[in-house]
Amino acid sequence: MRILVCDDEQVQCQRTMKAIGSRAEVSDLAGGQMKSALTVLFERISKALNGDAKSEEWECPNEFKGYDVAIIDNNLTALGLEGARLTGETIVGYLRAFTDIPYIISLNKNVHVDFDIRYLFGDYQSLADLALNTKHLRNDRLWDPEFREEFAPWYWPRLADAAKRRREQVRFLETRFDEPVWKALGFPMEANEYLSLRAKSPLSSGEREPQEARFDVFFGGTRTLPPAEVKTLRKLASDGVGGARGAMFRIAAYELDRWIRRDVLGTQDVLIDPPHLVAQMPFLVGENAHDIHGWNAIVAGVEPNFGLDRTLFERHLAPARFLHEMWVPGPCFWWPTLKADEDLTERFFAADGDWPDAVFCEDASRFVVVGNGGEHRSPLEFETELEGSWGRRYITYVDDYAYTPRSRIFGKAR
Repeated sequence: MRILVCDDEQVQCQRTMKAIGSRAEVSDLAGGQMKSALTVLFERISKALNGDAKSEEWECPNEFKGYDVAIIDNNLTALGLEGARLTGETIVGYLRAFTDIPYIISLNKNVHVDFDIRYLFGDYQSLADLALNTKHLRNDRLWDPEFREEFAPWYWPRLADAAKRRREQVRFLETRFDEPVWKALGFPMEANEYLSLRAKSPLSSGEREPQEARFDVFFGGTRTLPPAEVKTLRKLASDGVGGARGAMFRIAAYELDRWIRRDVLGTQDVLIDPPHLVAQMPFLVGENAHDIHGWNAIVAGVEPNFGLDRTLFERHLAPARFLHEMWVPGPCFWWPTLKADEDLTERFFAADGDWPDAVFCEDASRFVVVGNGGEHRSPLEFETELEGSWGRRYITYVDDYAYTPRSRIFGKAR
């Protein structure tokens, strides 16, 4: 994996590279070099949006070419570029639209926040794919599928997988951009009753029903570029400018990914992942359902049946599996389909219920027994701002990490 670290100061750039260490191949773009690269990029963008760019000028500038991840420090005031105060957030949209870097991280935007409990999404106001602080880059949860970190947010991606998934997302949209989102992603009809009003909002623009909305709505509603530039890109794309079409696909892929992670998967009411599914139906773990280690085995499961009972998986879960997994961080299933499965409901009530009194902790990516008094402290319950039936979740509250807003944390689970 190749990472480009961008900063206005070389010293801070070196700190970031040191935090990453040998986990990836890292290059830096700092100080005067970054200023020059951005100047060239903005000149190309100006020509492109004015319709003056030649086809080769739509290509990614060499300074940004060939990377999987860009890490942009949020404070770029020392660059001294003319105009309004420059931050990492102000250039994220341009890097997304006019370079081929698939995944962008905003660094040190909120240095006093480590875990935002509102949407279980990270900094929901950031325009980047993910907002981190420098110290987070040392955390193996971002790099190693067999991580052993105490602080390991479930919503964090594996960075190598995130870049690969974004490229697959863009290719997906290149061939399906004019299709309805609902049909292309395989939403079951009953999912309409489970989507929140927030989730339905992007699909409800204009006169079309949500099931008829096409992927273009995610490009048209983007906040990553000013509305006038979005309009210009759409016109250039309709005129057959390949570079403009590529920019549309990259922006729409980001927006759709964000929507699915926060408003579709985030609520666990429409799409549900294995840990949250086990929290609802512990008997799916099979013969290991009485052992907390059996529950935690499914967290790291990467191959079907993902640590779940094989027979139940093949009979009930496999048919309900979300097939387009480039849009989700891991395996997911259609919860409306599973909830309507009468056999699963009967099995739940017929089970002996001798299961661990455990909850899934979002900040540690593991199940923890409530009030165990053992290796881990008892989990704390908190309330998200997610619109759905499962707004309350759990954390272990790791020392030396800042959680916000604290007012949403209630105390010990159950």
